[in-house]
Amino acid sequence: MNFKKLSLTNILFACLSLGCIGLLLFSDRGFISLWQLKKEKLEIQQDINSLRQQIASLEKEAEKLEFDEKYIEQIAREKFRMVRPGEKVFKVE
Repeated sequence: MNFKKLSLTNILFACLSLGCIGLLLFSDRGFISLWQLKKEKLEIQQDINSLRQQIASLEKEAEKLEFDEKYIEQIAREKFRMVRPGEKVFKVE
């Protein structure tokens, strides 16, 4: 009889332990959820860094467009195919 109580106690303890481990792993605040959140945070941080670099690049270009006349001329010639008065344009096909 003592053996059955000990066995029942061990079974209950094992079930309780497995339940606690299951909660630690698979609950909303479990380790798996925590791992996924850390992974998502890393991806978002990389996106933020990429966007910061884009902002810095755009700010540099905006500053060039405001103050650098050579850059403005280069953009006008390349993008808008503009020429200075008196210049001749030759098309090469």
